[in-house]
Amino acid sequence: MVLLSQQNIGALLVLLSAAGFSTLAIFIKLAYAAGANTLTILTMRFALASVCLWLLLQFLRISPRIQMKTAIKLCLMGALGYGSMSLAFAASLQYLPASLSEMLLFTYPILVSILSFLIGEEQFSWQKGTSLVICLLGLFFILGVSFTGLSQIGILLGLSSAIIYSCYILIGNRVLKDVHSLVATTYVSSAAALAFAAYSITTNQLVLTLPMQGWLALVGTATFGTILGILGFFAGITRIGAANASIISTAEPVLTVLLSVLILGEKLTILQGIGGFMVVTSILLLQLCTTTPESKTENLEVASCQSPDK
Repeated sequence: MVLLSQQNIGALLVLLSAAGFSTLAIFIKLAYAAGANTLTILTMRFALASVCLWLLLQFLRISPRIQMKTAIKLCLMGALGYGSMSLAFAASLQYLPASLSEMLLFTYPILVSILSFLIGEEQFSWQKGTSLVICLLGLFFILGVSFTGLSQIGILLGLSSAIIYSCYILIGNRVLKDVHSLVATTYVSSAAALAFAAYSITTNQLVLTLPMQGWLALVGTATFGTILGILGFFAGITRIGAANASIISTAEPVLTVLLSVLILGEKLTILQGIGGFMVVTSILLLQLCTTTPESKTENLEVASCQSPDK
């Protein structure tokens, strides 16, 4: 019998996390196909996830009490920051294949590096410059010169989700320094749930008369696309560290592409496949050359959601 080391277990847990997050775009697509709208999907996703997170805090005996000032900041991050990113990402899936939406979102590590340099938090290096060039070339191959056959609205929404997420991460790194990451995730998720629920109810856009496959898809966004991703990452990062976890998590867009082909029947051109590979390569290079890597606020969800995804 072969016993796995803590390092191997940690790597498998983070890979499980990436697999969980990779299903989010798939379940959102399936929910759309079953008749759900964007606000219903996001409301139910965050509502179900928040209930699970509060129960988890109680089970682990982690106190959710934080300073009021910090709680307000986290709620604003959830309702405005992560909520806006999730809205843009989910909306992009109405116009683009799941694989392309995921690739566009996953340009955020490069954007975080650029923004960190512009605001003076990080130094630029040739490795980061190389990552940026590879990422841009990858986007060029993914989108094509004239965006032929692709929705420009979808592309703008996909890129917007990455830009919003990048800003969200930079703000989160300052706010979350003294807060347990699981507590922060719970507050962010709960605030997003309340914001989407309030808006969808007041505008009569909350659709609850869905077929069974629709409800299963909504449950999937919360369980696999959110909770599994969060728990797997948290359990893995304690064993292998943030840097290694961030590198392994780049498997997420690759898994999303595979699932979109297997489950949704989506097809990628050879150039788009090469472009996706280049984007993932640029992220790996960035993570490997970063001496003080971000603790992957994406999977803080801060994730999901991602991501936080997404």
